[in-house]
Amino acid sequence: MGSYILKKMLNVIPVLIGITLAAFLLGVLSPGDPAYISLTRDGITEPSDEEIAEKQHELGLDLPVHKQYFNWLKKVIKLDFGQSIYTGESIGEELARRLPITLKLAMYGFILTSMFGILIGVIMTLFRGSFIDSSLRFFCTLISSIPNFWLAIILITIFAETLQILPTSGYESEKSLILPSIVVSLSSIGFIARLTRASFLKVLSKEFIVLANAKGLRSYTIGIIHIFKNGIIPVSTYLGLYFAAILGGSSIVESIFALPGIGSYAIESIYARDYYVIQAYVILTGTTYILVNLGLDLLYFAINPKIKESEC
Repeated sequence: MGSYILKKMLNVIPVLIGITLAAFLLGVLSPGDPAYISLTRDGITEPSDEEIAEKQHELGLDLPVHKQYFNWLKKVIKLDFGQSIYTGESIGEELARRLPITLKLAMYGFILTSMFGILIGVIMTLFRGSFIDSSLRFFCTLISSIPNFWLAIILITIFAETLQILPTSGYESEKSLILPSIVVSLSSIGFIARLTRASFLKVLSKEFIVLANAKGLRSYTIGIIHIFKNGIIPVSTYLGLYFAAILGGSSIVESIFALPGIGSYAIESIYARDYYVIQAYVILTGTTYILVNLGLDLLYFAINPKIKESEC
């Protein structure tokens, strides 16, 4: 097991390096001069060439590109993302302030998606071929087709404007995350339910299920040990990536509901051409995906014996 974990962790290193290169080049190749933006933020309407050159030297932008990259990488390793060009505030502190809100949104969305998605999928599997199965499949297809922005507007109109039982926007308490959590999870609930049904039905057709029934094993034992354990692997893959996607920043939902999370922070930075913030955002989201994928690989190793035999 130790060699398998070590191999997976070593495979992560080149990907992390690639993410840092992509994030750095994004800032270098993007239009606009960070020195000019920083000077105009300080109140200088039209900085001179000398002032721009001095600011570039201060920011290290006059160095060769490879030296700029290594200097920037040293700071990133220490979780020092520098200061925002537009506001002058510490990017790391701003991300730390906004991350808990996005983390809560990701957790609530993940709980709703996994709980209702798997439950509906199990019901469709148990009543496969019946009217209940057909109705639930139609419902799952319907909710998966609803655009997030349209659903957000509908929910705001009903629960915030008409009934006035939930906040319209902003973050004041946990109630502020109810509507955003529903929006980010609803379409994924439909997909998870259909995926659960397909995965469980595929396991049900396997020979070892027929053999387990022939041995007279209890339905509970067959369902939990054989069907659920083998059928949940594809579902857990999507759930893991789904969680990483929200944690990386559900920008549209956060912008619509005016949530001060990292997704809305990234959108604001794009409008302001705040490249240092965008670089930090790329690093954060990329690293999140890598860690989630690594966690999923280790989860497969624990669940699936075939991986243990082939990798160890």
